[in-house]
Amino acid sequence: MLPVVFMLLFVCVEFAFYFGNTHYTNYAAFIAARAQQGGQDAEAAAKLLLDGNTTRNGRVRPSASNGSVTIAQRWRMDMPFLRTFGDLDYDVTVVAGIDEEKYEGRGGGNGSRYGDNQCRGRC
Repeated sequence: MLPVVFMLLFVCVEFAFYFGNTHYTNYAAFIAARAQQGGQDAEAAAKLLLDGNTTRNGRVRPSASNGSVTIAQRWRMDMPFLRTFGDLDYDVTVVAGIDEEKYEGRGGGNGSRYGDNQCRGRC
């Protein structure tokens, strides 16, 4: 029974790393799309967040044509009994909306009141 218990434990740990990786990659793609829309370097913004041991291999591809950012992550399970799952590679693409930057107070208009540092008691 002990090998089966250890196998289940390692499966749980491996999938915890995988789902944590997808969470950070999704968030980094969102931040990169917002940075690109605000005129900042999207790849630098994503790389600030993708500095973990499992996320640093992500490839960031900003697209100037439609304002989207794609991050490609490669995931291979290295344990022998987990190789049956195959490669769990995935790509994340985020397209920021037209008024997304207004929530940060950079776009002017009524959107500036939604920024965290823009209210000053007026919201």
